[in-house]
Amino acid sequence: MNAQHTQIQPPSVSLARRRLGAGANCRGATVVEMALVLPLLILFITGIFDVANMMRISLGIQHAVRMGVALASSGAGVDTDERSVEKIETEVKGQLALLGENVASGAAISVTSWPGSNSAGDGTTGDLGGPCDTVEVKVDYNYPVLESLQAAMMLPMFESEEGGLSAIQPTVPLSRAERRLNEPWASCN
Repeated sequence: MNAQHTQIQPPSVSLARRRLGAGANCRGATVVEMALVLPLLILFITGIFDVANMMRISLGIQHAVRMGVALASSGAGVDTDERSVEKIETEVKGQLALLGENVASGAAISVTSWPGSNSAGDGTTGDLGGPCDTVEVKVDYNYPVLESLQAAMMLPMFESEEGGLSAIQPTVPLSRAERRLNEPWASCN
């Protein structure tokens, strides 16, 4: 049997040119796909960093609340008449300042007390309570979502009720509170 050998002919010039043209089209499609996907990828990565920052601030607020309620329930300053709601708010604001000036200035701090260990009902706002009373320190803060990305993108402005222009500013409310019984620095009734 005679085996017939076939030789492969080199591609013609026109076929080579068509292949090069197809490669250029693929590169163009890749650039277009990247232009469509890259902004979404950047938004996703920025979102991850923003959620991590929000968690950091939330934990920092919880720490500030714990420090404030520890000072409030300790009875520190009772002997010298320096025990006050303002002192607790100053302590909490000092802790919040470690998270950033925006957090310290944007946080709402409230101190509430209840007589005895029963903290049912509304309680007395702006009062530290007496010995063996329950005291609560609460911090409310509205975290601005993707603030840096919004500034970079310059989100659309809308007319506000006051007549001026304002940007859309979505926020996530962060609220942390802690209650403790005041120490018995005097006789509990």
